[in-house]
Amino acid sequence: MRDERTTKMELLKRKSRRKNLIKELNFMNLQEEPFLEIEDNDLFCKKVFSFLNTKKNKIQLHGDDYKENIQKSIQLLNETIDNIEVTPEKGRLLFFRENEIEAVSINVNEVFINLDKVLDLTKFSMGYGDFILVAEDFHFGLCTERTEYFYEFCVWGL
Repeated sequence: MRDERTTKMELLKRKSRRKNLIKELNFMNLQEEPFLEIEDNDLFCKKVFSFLNTKKNKIQLHGDDYKENIQKSIQLLNETIDNIEVTPEKGRLLFFRENEIEAVSINVNEVFINLDKVLDLTKFSMGYGDFILVAEDFHFGLCTERTEYFYEFCVWGL
């Protein structure tokens, strides 16, 4: 009985955190329910990281410190976005939170238009989270991952 209550409380807390994330994304037009079911979300995120581990064409970004790594990453993101000929309509953007990662369905063009705000909200610009935007079926992706000593940039299908 106690485990059941604890599980229900955790579920309610996560739903509350999701509502707060939607409020933070008020500058974007989100679909009515941009989240996957919790178990599906967690599985999707695991698939994303497994898929990224298979990518071989990653560019390593080395700076003198993490701030320079962030700066170089943002510059490369902007250059890549500027060179995209056909922008996909939808993707999933990963938001790194204290207790979980949320894969939010989002309009890709709006991410590009509001990139600075998105980088702040994903906490990438502070060095906390990665920037990961992928298609639900993985046919495209734009990612910058943090490693211990450098950042890795990877793009495909764009």
